[in-house]
Amino acid sequence: MNKLKLILFTLLLFILLNAIIVFLWPIRTNLKFADFNPYSEEYSKSLNLNQDEVLNLYLETWQRERLFEYDQYTGIRESESVNGKYVNISKKNGRLVPNNPEFCKKNIFFYGGEVVFGYDVTDSQSIPFYFRNILKNKNLEHCVYNYGRATYFSTQENILFQQHLINNKINKDDLIIFIDGDNEIGVNEILNTKFIEENYNSLHQKYWKLYKVGIKHFFNLLPINQLYEVFFEKNKNPKISDQKIDSVSILNVYTNNLNIRSAICEKYNFNCYNFLIFNDEKIKNNFQQIKKNKNLFYLNSQEKNLLKNKFNSYSPDSNKILADEIYYIISIN
Repeated sequence: MNKLKLILFTLLLFILLNAIIVFLWPIRTNLKFADFNPYSEEYSKSLNLNQDEVLNLYLETWQRERLFEYDQYTGIRESESVNGKYVNISKKNGRLVPNNPEFCKKNIFFYGGEVVFGYDVTDSQSIPFYFRNILKNKNLEHCVYNYGRATYFSTQENILFQQHLINNKINKDDLIIFIDGDNEIGVNEILNTKFIEENYNSLHQKYWKLYKVGIKHFFNLLPINQLYEVFFEKNKNPKISDQKIDSVSILNVYTNNLNIRSAICEKYNFNCYNFLIFNDEKIKNNFQQIKKNKNLFYLNSQEKNLLKNKFNSYSPDSNKILADEIYYIISIN
């Protein structure tokens, strides 16, 4: 009888502990961000927002209920956010470019990683937004679409580009702009590949064995285990940036993806431009082997001092400089 009581007491204690974590975790999170300064003073000032607005921008960028969602073929995309004050994303049109005209005579598509998406800036401070501003000032009724996505590199961008082509989203003479550089990972795995593979394999087996997967997920997803993961396992998980960099494979993959883009653009009469920009000098030096051509250009070739934050996100003024440079290069080529 004493053993039964002990088991019941342990079970109740376990349930109570998980319930306490569920109750306290959001409170702890809210307290953490009550007086939180996410960026440096210089970067915060560049956003032209007050302290509360800066914090709201950070929360909308990094602390949405779900940061990523599964995306067919490409693996992941940013989760949809349609009622944000500073960050709005839709599956159909990518990140919001709020200064687009109501009717478009031509479409311009931006593809790339975090730099294109515009992490840590508002919808009205990204490179595509400033590019659209240039067009607006020249009375050009062209719509600009921001399909930059975090962790994306040339392979994923090509797949997304081809999806848009298959779905008749892109028309003859539309302008396609790819921005790459530090985001290139060659043949390395994309984010969450092992997790997706493991779960897919677990769920595709004999029906009467699926209970094993359910039990495993039940215990792994308990609040107490999630808390352990956050505090003790977070630093043990390898990130893409921590994977071994194979410069040869990166160059080969990027070169092949350039050739694929060129073939598609030539076949369908799209105006395509590829731009490279680097924060990492080592990666930049590796890319010097790739010769410039009529559709490949290096951004910030004059090496202006672009302001970045600790996440390597560019400031609004830096994004404007890059947008101006992109427009100038396209206009003379």
